[in-house]
Amino acid sequence: MPYSVNMKILIISNLYPPHVLGGYEILCAQVVDNLKARGHQVHVLTSDHGGGKSDQDVTRTLKVYQDFDKSASFMRSARIKTAIHNKKETLKILENNSFDVVFIWSLLRLTPASAHVVQKECIPAVYTFNDENITSFNYHPFSFSLKTAAHSLLDRLFPLTTVRKLDFSRTTCISRILKNNLLEKHLPINESKVIYQGIPIEKFPLKKGPVVLGQPAKILYVGQLHPYKGVHTIIEALKILEKKDGIKPCSLTIVGKGPKEYTQRLEKMAAEASCEIRLAGPVPHDELPSLYRGMDIFIFPSIWEEPFGLTHLEAMASGLPVISTANGGQGEFLVEGENALTFTPDDPENLCRQLERLLTDSSLYTKLAVNGRKTVEEHFYFDRYVDELEELLLSAVSH
Repeated sequence: MPYSVNMKILIISNLYPPHVLGGYEILCAQVVDNLKARGHQVHVLTSDHGGGKSDQDVTRTLKVYQDFDKSASFMRSARIKTAIHNKKETLKILENNSFDVVFIWSLLRLTPASAHVVQKECIPAVYTFNDENITSFNYHPFSFSLKTAAHSLLDRLFPLTTVRKLDFSRTTCISRILKNNLLEKHLPINESKVIYQGIPIEKFPLKKGPVVLGQPAKILYVGQLHPYKGVHTIIEALKILEKKDGIKPCSLTIVGKGPKEYTQRLEKMAAEASCEIRLAGPVPHDELPSLYRGMDIFIFPSIWEEPFGLTHLEAMASGLPVISTANGGQGEFLVEGENALTFTPDDPENLCRQLERLLTDSSLYTKLAVNGRKTVEEHFYFDRYVDELEELLLSAVSH
């Protein structure tokens, strides 16, 4: 099939705006809009989590086996029930439509049932892996351990709840580190293509005026609030910074939401600090560009290996110097001293030193701001990202 063809695409994902956990669901909607603008017909099959009705382009009839505001254990019986429901709903939409290709965005808490249905119906499927959650559906190989043997038997009896026998020959990962981690967890994706995500740069214009540090400096964090995100590290670093002579006080704005216990921990730490620290809660994504432009520094202190770093790109596009850990996918585009400053995860002393460097060196501040914007403009613009996704989808259709 020639590459000029317009495709009819079904996208399957656990969530879809306005119901989101974070940036990846928002990115999914941006990809959908861009593919439509290129002439493709796109329909989304997603869960009913968060309510909302189906419409002409979005069907919200899938189920998740546990709400996203609750922790999920293995929950086998709930997975089986959800898989049976999602199989039925997927079959229904495939019987009523003729799709050229199915793009599977996220199966987190959906189970792989929809993917199995697509494969059985012989429709080409492409997977994008944005995190490691797909491995929560790994098949339990048989062993002589009673518990493992029982899991293995149940996996065989209820194959819709595992990724066993799914064809992963057409996949993409959002970073090299994510691909390597998935391979280590025995997901058969040796041929997976790494496609770095991008952002619509036009939605994140530079701050007006000269590139100078505000007084007092306004620091920003945007993301989920979990211990593994390391937000407490910023507050600990600011407490260390307060004791240093000649450093003017900073303010910190924390944007995002998370479990009550960790949020309360951050609130207590903020109350004990002498600098201004504000927990702003979640902010709608379309309000983030103006928020970035009103700040001076973006800090991302995640402790775990982040698959990528969309908020880094948004901040860099907006002209904010970035200070970040680099142990995850963000380390594949952050270059110490060139377009960002980096520090060791869960190390407030190291973060404090990097923050002090940025606060006291105006030339370094300007350099990081200019080079950060340049990094996004040259390598992480949105059309390049969708170009590569579109090529992968078209190649699936043409084979």
